[in-house]
Amino acid sequence: MVHFQAPRRFTILILTVIAVIALTVKACQPEKQAGPPEKVTIAYSTASNAILMYIAFAKDYFAQEGLDATPQPHAFGKPALQSVIEGKADIATVGDTPIVFAVISGKKITTLAMIQTSNRNEAIVARRDQGIAKPSDLKGKKIGLTLGTTVDFFADSFLLAHGIDRKHVKIIDLKPDEMAAALRTGKVDAVSTWNPTLIQLKKKLGSKGIIFFGESLYTEIICVVAGQEYVKKNPAVIKKVLRALLKAETFVQQHPEESRRLVAEFIKTDKIVLDETWDDFTFLVALDQALLVDLEEQTRWAIKHRLTVRRDMPNYLDFISVDGLQTVKPEAVRIVR
Repeated sequence: MVHFQAPRRFTILILTVIAVIALTVKACQPEKQAGPPEKVTIAYSTASNAILMYIAFAKDYFAQEGLDATPQPHAFGKPALQSVIEGKADIATVGDTPIVFAVISGKKITTLAMIQTSNRNEAIVARRDQGIAKPSDLKGKKIGLTLGTTVDFFADSFLLAHGIDRKHVKIIDLKPDEMAAALRTGKVDAVSTWNPTLIQLKKKLGSKGIIFFGESLYTEIICVVAGQEYVKKNPAVIKKVLRALLKAETFVQQHPEESRRLVAEFIKTDKIVLDETWDDFTFLVALDQALLVDLEEQTRWAIKHRLTVRRDMPNYLDFISVDGLQTVKPEAVRIVR
């Protein structure tokens, strides 16, 4: 009988592959919980832009990771982030623009991951009866938007792309739930907003309204953030939150219809709206170089228009924490440090 003996290099290669697989599996598994679940308060936007967070709550993924997670809903991301800044929440979901304004105003926050992106979640809704039929007609008009949010940056990018300077329109600060009345009464001629307000206004205005998208101008990035001190003191909690979100990512990819039903129930919104806009979003837990580029671009915009007293560019690497995601899913970290 002939006995085959694998070459030593081949054996070492096989053992190395097995070890890597074992480490990857271990990183994705929940850590053994000693004692009671760790408490964490998570502030999130209910504007259909934190899908993975809703699913993580709806599917009890936080509990599976040994966390006692308290949901703290907000109408949009800016007040959710403010809750973290004020110490009323530990973690928040928020868009890129409020992150920029928080950092350049000296707030000690850090981004843990990107969880959702879209280049069709912001648009300008205008009234045709106010003489607006094309983008250039916005010049000299009153435009409502929520200052310091993604729709603020989007509106400026859109106007600039069509040769209109910010000073050539009148900007009126409005919350999303104030926009329908403002359009109806003539307080504003157009609004820059996001979903679900966007699709709701579209239906209310009907043929009297017109919508301007800018897919090539701006990609919204929704992130998970926390206070820097909280992250330093609670690395285990951060990893558990990220594991729960990764589970949510897998569930959304495998069960989109069920995901929409769960989300509609969790944030109490119309599933028809989710069905109509779902494909406009990418749901992915990651830290990508595109985030750095985006934050720096928006900082230059804020400085140019004197929306901040700061005149220098922060080092955004100091406001992004890669350790948590690097531990639970290293391939999801694509930031050059």
